[in-house]
Amino acid sequence: MRKFIIKTLLFALPWMVLLVAAEIYVERMPNISRDKHQWMLAHSCDVKTLVLGHSHMLYGVRPDMLPSAFSLAQQSQTYRYDAYLLKHYQMDSLKTIILPFNYSSLWEDFESQSGEEFQAMRYRIYMDCDIHPLLSWYGFEIMHLPLVREKLKSIYRQGKNEWDSLGWATDYTYSNRPSPWDNGRERAEGNTYSDTTIVALNREFLSEIFTFCRTKNVKVLLVNTPTSPLFRKYQDARQLQMNKKILDKLLMAYPEVKYIDLEADTRFTEKDFYDADHLNTDGAARLTSLLSVYCQYE
Repeated sequence: MRKFIIKTLLFALPWMVLLVAAEIYVERMPNISRDKHQWMLAHSCDVKTLVLGHSHMLYGVRPDMLPSAFSLAQQSQTYRYDAYLLKHYQMDSLKTIILPFNYSSLWEDFESQSGEEFQAMRYRIYMDCDIHPLLSWYGFEIMHLPLVREKLKSIYRQGKNEWDSLGWATDYTYSNRPSPWDNGRERAEGNTYSDTTIVALNREFLSEIFTFCRTKNVKVLLVNTPTSPLFRKYQDARQLQMNKKILDKLLMAYPEVKYIDLEADTRFTEKDFYDADHLNTDGAARLTSLLSVYCQYE
């Protein structure tokens, strides 16, 4: 038995060394989560306008066009992490938060959806988020090997940072958008869900955010960002109806929240989109200009 254990350890040792080396390498790569965290640690007390939410905010709202603004939005970010990040940093000057309320916002949660749990790693590893223990599945990049393999490609394929110093993602340009760009049916159907337990969970996270902002006298802009007509055509009526029901109740309980519905706004044209439900950099400038009127401070 002893010989067997020794042989097993000798066999496993090289693989363990490789995994440790991969973890160290990947964690040292340029990382938008770490950059946002480090910026907030240094400047959070100066932030007056905070952008939260998922990719529609990450690509669609430009902090450089808003007063004393920064974006903590990230890909697929859910209300669970919006609520956490809002309280995670000291923001003594905070006046306004900008938060999404889109077709899928109430229906997504990393911890509740199979195959999405890995998305929570970035908050534990790079943003000192203690929702999950450090020594856990969420504390190591190598726990999601497919993503690590993609990141390791940087060894031979040099990447570049695709975000600016204020946390806005800059790579969704008109010139590099896919063709055809309007994948409305695919995007709408891919963001249609059936698990209503997640809706109840996110309703509570939204209430937590609204209550916190009410206590701190912080304005909330809740934004439904533009989508293409094709995307809207394939939205599920049941999901839309439940979204409206939850939203109406929340706005009744928190009348100070400003809901801005731009989903079908005709001021946004085909040239403003990157795909069916994301704006490109030109569209982001248009959207941010519309929001800026709500972010005027003395």
